[in-house]
Amino acid sequence: MNASGSRTVCPGCGLSAAATGDVLPDHPKATAECFALYTRLLARSYQDPAYRGVHQMVVDAYNTQHPEGTDHRTVQGVGVCLMTLCLFLEEGVDPGTGPRLHKSMARNPVFAWLRPPPLQGLMTVADIVTATAPSEHERLVREWCRQIWQAWTPHHHEVRRWIALGGYR
Repeated sequence: MNASGSRTVCPGCGLSAAATGDVLPDHPKATAECFALYTRLLARSYQDPAYRGVHQMVVDAYNTQHPEGTDHRTVQGVGVCLMTLCLFLEEGVDPGTGPRLHKSMARNPVFAWLRPPPLQGLMTVADIVTATAPSEHERLVREWCRQIWQAWTPHHHEVRRWIALGGYR
């Protein structure tokens, strides 16, 4: 804990962490402490190819656990991330194809805002950064994604419809 003993609670995932006093980039659904752990995960996958295989799953999990709002950019971003999570988890699509899929899916005009489900009480980035080996990292990331995808169950039909409309199966 920090010297003052204060803590923050992330409004997106519920992560409770010692307050660092860091400034958060423009992301209203995360704390600076949560976002800092996310950037550590991103750095890990950029710096070490052994962690890169599930990089897109990390991006998708974080963004769907921290949906920012109802503006077009956010609706589109959450929609794309939910679509790839569905494809990775239900269809066995290789997460390495995620960037290509995202680029193609972003052109899809069918997105509509989906009311986020409760996303607290699930795994968070704090659970993933504890991994000490690539295999453990992948196992934790996949479980994190499964939990988040399960939380979004009320919208699975709509996400699957978007996938079908875009021909991504």
